[in-house]
Amino acid sequence: MKFEAIPVTVGAARPQATHAGGDGIAVVDVLFDLSGTRVPADHAAALARAVADALPWFDAEPRAGIHPLRAAPSTHGALVLARRAKLVLRVPVSEASESLALAGRVLDIAGESVVVGQGATRPLVPSATLYAQRVATAARDERAFHDDVVRWLAGMDVRCEFISGRARCLSAGGGEITAYGLALHGLAPSDSLRVQSEGLGGQRRLGCGIFVPHKTIATAA
Repeated sequence: MKFEAIPVTVGAARPQATHAGGDGIAVVDVLFDLSGTRVPADHAAALARAVADALPWFDAEPRAGIHPLRAAPSTHGALVLARRAKLVLRVPVSEASESLALAGRVLDIAGESVVVGQGATRPLVPSATLYAQRVATAARDERAFHDDVVRWLAGMDVRCEFISGRARCLSAGGGEITAYGLALHGLAPSDSLRVQSEGLGGQRRLGCGIFVPHKTIATAA
């Protein structure tokens, strides 16, 4: 992955670690084995609809999100699922057991079928470096996105540095959403867990704003 090196320190550190967000709602990941061959290249919205059809509460839960699928481009405009691809939901602990109802379902993702296997919960773990493949924003350029991130982190009272990636577009509801890759580093344990629990920006159903632990990222000189 390539990033624009814009390390910025914002906010103030908090000393107490927790796996809940600022409103006290604890969040976990629910992982499912996934069997299938491929999905459409722009599949995020179709996947979100398929999950919401199977889990009626999903759309109404503001904390609920879907991690981006692990897949690689093919020569036919589709994405080939990784051999050990997982469907991973990020949901409040209170909804974790309800999420397991996905096991055994066949999801229709814009004409491509995938079978959901057994599920298991995984707690969030603190990491000094977090990464989100895409963070949704209304910013028209990278500088405006940079300013949005500064405001988000300051509003969460999170102290860290960050490096933003290139813009990409996602289709949703007949329109397009602009999203950027984003790495946060130098996080205290409590801040790391808070960012993972709350996310940044919107469009969580489309895999935006969902942070996971990442190896240390060195900023460019």
